[in-house]
Amino acid sequence: MEKAMPDLTKKNKHLTLEDRLEIQECLNHGMTFKAIAARISKDQTTVSKEVKHHLVVSKPSVRHINQEGTPIETPPCPKLLKAPFVCNPCEKRHRYCPFGKQSYLAKHAQKSYELLLVESREGIPLNKEAFYEMDSAVTSGIKRGQHLYHIMQTNDLGISKSTVYRHLHRGYLSICAIDFPRVVKFKPRRKHKEDYIPKAAKIGRTYDDFLAFVEESSISSWVEMDTVIGRIGGKTILTLDFTFCNFMIGLLLDDKTAAETTE
Repeated sequence: MEKAMPDLTKKNKHLTLEDRLEIQECLNHGMTFKAIAARISKDQTTVSKEVKHHLVVSKPSVRHINQEGTPIETPPCPKLLKAPFVCNPCEKRHRYCPFGKQSYLAKHAQKSYELLLVESREGIPLNKEAFYEMDSAVTSGIKRGQHLYHIMQTNDLGISKSTVYRHLHRGYLSICAIDFPRVVKFKPRRKHKEDYIPKAAKIGRTYDDFLAFVEESSISSWVEMDTVIGRIGGKTILTLDFTFCNFMIGLLLDDKTAAETTE
């Protein structure tokens, strides 16, 4: 298998079905996580987590029973205790094996990823009964002086602290903000209204337009410039990111102006 050139445009992108098919094919040929990561332009930790999180496990084909008639648990295959943790490169994967098997299948991993993506965007649905149970648990716990995190873990509410605080500020709960010892200590966050940018000014200036221009012009390397703003009216850090060699330099500017940047 020839080594593919790294694709710079795939940095910080989710794995696609093509990436997962490449991982499966490489695992079948016994390649290491590091070698696979180089082929799909990802970190080897990303490949390792992808394989571990989407294992397809099958039980042993033979069950051993002791004298009392109780099934004996079959120990795991010694080869699965080290990388790549799958039976893909094993010569016995399609034959008899006394151990349980675990494999990485690209299409199964893609379906799991798409399902997780949909569920995370839907959020945690709370019907009327679940909401009142959550309200009762939070209210009774706060009145007893318990911490919100302790209440959530003890009652297995299945929601985040942000959700509870959001319901609190909207007045959905039976208790008020003054009942929370920590809430009354914090000042409300200041909301800064972003500057209005006309849609006409964004035409041809998005990051997707930049990637299309790079592909059309066959540009293999570039430098990305940005600014890091601290205190309003204070100094600014001008960053230059050399993406082709994973190097960034920061320059301290006295003012955030075009003239200062040009200089």
